[in-house]
Amino acid sequence: MNIATQRNNIVHRVLDITDSELLKEIEELLNKNVFTYTASGKALSVKEYKNHLDKILIASDSGTLGYSTLEAKNKIIR
Repeated sequence: MNIATQRNNIVHRVLDITDSELLKEIEELLNKNVFTYTASGKALSVKEYKNHLDKILIASDSGTLGYSTLEAKNKIIR
């Protein structure tokens, strides 16, 4: 399927949507420059992704998030 056909198929499907929440989600997706998604499915831009990683690193370095090597090993071995 070429890109023009794919685009037309998407347009027709969007025109048939009656759920306003779904339309809002599509609009948000189109307005974002999505770089990746979180494990829970939240879309992240490059800036949001970098901020997300920074928060994780800060929490990990401070000891408020994450596991020690021994704790991680015990979780894996159970």
